[in-house]
Amino acid sequence: MKYLCLISFSVVFLLGGCVTMNDSNQLQDDQSEIEEVHDRYVNVTDYTGEGYDLPDGEATDPIANEKMTEIEKAVSTFFLEEYKTDVIVHNAVGNADGATVFVQSIGEPQFHTYAMIGIDIEKGDIKAENIWTETNQVEQAIFSGLLVMIMEEEFSELDTFISEIAATNPVVGLREEAINNVKATAYTTPYYFVQPLALRDEMAQMTNLYFDNPNISADELRQHFDKESYEAEKLIISISFFMEEKEPDPALFDNIVDSFKDVEGVPRANYTLSLHDNKINKQSASGDQNNSLEISDIIKRRGD
Repeated sequence: MKYLCLISFSVVFLLGGCVTMNDSNQLQDDQSEIEEVHDRYVNVTDYTGEGYDLPDGEATDPIANEKMTEIEKAVSTFFLEEYKTDVIVHNAVGNADGATVFVQSIGEPQFHTYAMIGIDIEKGDIKAENIWTETNQVEQAIFSGLLVMIMEEEFSELDTFISEIAATNPVVGLREEAINNVKATAYTTPYYFVQPLALRDEMAQMTNLYFDNPNISADELRQHFDKESYEAEKLIISISFFMEEKEPDPALFDNIVDSFKDVEGVPRANYTLSLHDNKINKQSASGDQNNSLEISDIIKRRGD
């Protein structure tokens, strides 16, 4: 009888031990997952683009880094020949087909965009003759910069509003290095970017004028673009603020939104406003998280 009791006690002890070990392993797995998620995020004020990643770029990324001088020369020549624009090549990130190259225009019109360049993985060489862009990606970027030239006063009003919000509230924007290295969102500032792709007819007209004369002035552009007649809903301007230290504050966000709804003189457009915490995803350069606050479709139509 004592023998049976001993066996029973031993079985219970072993089972209890197994449960404890499984719980411990689960805790370790959960902890590893949490650490992995935390490792993907960095304070936005520290983020310069380091850690940015594109799918299937493991093999091409080291080659892009090694051949950066060749990439700079080839892509700069490409933009000058294809788009009549001098650019600064800031960064190249490996992708499945080669590398995505982030560039910034020199002078006006001001914009950030990208091109892609092929890479021969086996030889470890850049395919300088194999450079391409996505349909209308660069044209949209150029058009956004032209719109800022045309609506200089309106964008100045927008910049003033944002500067006042940043000066009087615990919010910050992207670092310039991050914009240069991993952003290709047309006309881009630390707090907002401009997306005019939906204005297709206007974009075609204005970019053709630019290609005919890359030195075209703002006054000449205004002769061909009526800033009071385009569809405001089709010009997208996305404004994003990051908290300096803590979680997004709903009361602060409501104040920003209310203030923006009252502001006058900004570009006629469809606005999205966002407030994020102080973290940004290193791999995607995005601040969007579950705790982000956002409101879209704030339409500004002067004269309505």
